[in-house]
Amino acid sequence: MFKGSYTSFYQGMVSGEGNNDFEYGSKLGIATIFNGQKLGLWEGFFAIARMEYNMGHSVNQRGGTALPVNTALAYPGIEGADRWDMNIYLIQFLSKTDKIVLGKINNIDLGNFSTYSGGLGIRNFYNNAFVGPPNAITVPYVFGAFYMSSNEKRDLTFAIYDANSRVNRLGFKDLFTDGVTFFATANLITHFFNKKGKHGLTGVVSTKQVRDLNSLDNFFPPTGNLITEKSNRWSLAYFFEQNLYQNAENKKQQFGLFGQIGTTDGKGSFTNFFYQFGVGGQSIIKKRPLDHWGIAYFNYTFSDGLRDFSLPEIPGVFDGLIIGKGESGIEVFYEAQITKWISLGIDYQYLSSGVEKAFGNENSNVSFLGFRSKINL
Repeated sequence: MFKGSYTSFYQGMVSGEGNNDFEYGSKLGIATIFNGQKLGLWEGFFAIARMEYNMGHSVNQRGGTALPVNTALAYPGIEGADRWDMNIYLIQFLSKTDKIVLGKINNIDLGNFSTYSGGLGIRNFYNNAFVGPPNAITVPYVFGAFYMSSNEKRDLTFAIYDANSRVNRLGFKDLFTDGVTFFATANLITHFFNKKGKHGLTGVVSTKQVRDLNSLDNFFPPTGNLITEKSNRWSLAYFFEQNLYQNAENKKQQFGLFGQIGTTDGKGSFTNFFYQFGVGGQSIIKKRPLDHWGIAYFNYTFSDGLRDFSLPEIPGVFDGLIIGKGESGIEVFYEAQITKWISLGIDYQYLSSGVEKAFGNENSNVSFLGFRSKINL
């Protein structure tokens, strides 16, 4: 079976310091699904090859933003050979509710807690804070094994994978040489006020040795001291989703609240506390049941060592660097489903930049306006 999509973006920074040009970029995604039973193998076995190819240009990192304002074009990349990548993984269903997944997997979508905010950036929100909430421990593309179990009462996922990101890396070279990451998430399905919802926890632990961000001040400006290393990093988050509206005649036509609040050890991650809350879903307009929309707010507090970090300006050589206390912002979008195979949408983001000064620009509040079209192939 073959599935594919072609998503185009036209996005620019409409307020803030720096390059205000609008850029055109696009993503081609193709997935080929092989049914093992139909190929003469055994029941419940599937193999999936998923290719991504980015084209054009993006506005990521403009205006001093630390998090990608366009996740779809941030991964796997958009320059040279980095713009292309492929995930290949195997699925074995153990029952109707349980399965094992093994291989190179796109962890951005898999790790997202909400159906209203996920979508790899080609659907729903653009900003990485909502698409795949980052914590510097859960890397974008991973190689490993997942066990997943879902039924009407709860969802469970347990995983172990290579601690290093596998973005733009094919094959098995250097797997697990720097440690492993353990991932687990569990949620309970609820029906408060006869509306479906869920409440859960996500935990991540990594054994990879990284630089301790709390020791940056001992290294910059150069003192002769080394940045110490930190292992056994961790992150813990609570998440929820609660429907506010459900169409009794069309179960897909619904909208609701979603949110997440989390913390990390603060030494091996760029953030020590983060949260996001929003509302979104399908349109309640009877004649537009396939349209979808959302509005949400996020806040990432930078870790102690990174927060307020600065490098002095060297006239004629270096413009200086100042890192703020964190990054926050609001995003709103509306996507109109024109036909079953094409959608058109608009997106607006108003952000408080995490990088206060860089490349000669002093940043504070910036905003981005974007347009997106998606064609299902």
